Amino acid sequence: MSDALRQELMLFGIDVVIVEPGTVNTAMYDKGEKEDLSEFKQTEYWGAVENFQKYIVTEARTNGLPPERLGEAVHVALTTAKPKARYAVVPQRFKNWTLPRLLPVRMLDAYLAKQMGLTKP
Repeated sequence: MSDALRQELMLFGIDVVIVEPGTVNTAMYDKGEKEDLSEFKQTEYWGAVENFQKYIVTEARTNGLPPERLGEAVHVALTTAKPKARYAVVPQRFKNWTLPRLLPVRMLDAYLAKQMGLTKP
């Protein structure tokens, strides 16, 4: 959507720059860890919800970028004379940015679904 918006707003000389953050180590994950997700217990998604909650909290605490790193990227995007169209601010860039864009989409879907418990037993 942002790419289309950037193209449409070129008519008016307005640029759209995307800052795409990965996991950033903030207190938000402390709240997420305590979040009551019991409403999903009776659904097919319960296992995936539990897996994702554990995964994302662990990922943020062990590999999450400091908030300052995201702030630096925003600063660059706002102050550079000719900013890039997108700034990916992700930890473990190869694993979390480059590789997913090189793999076939269906292969990546299958891998992530299996990892999160979204495949049929």
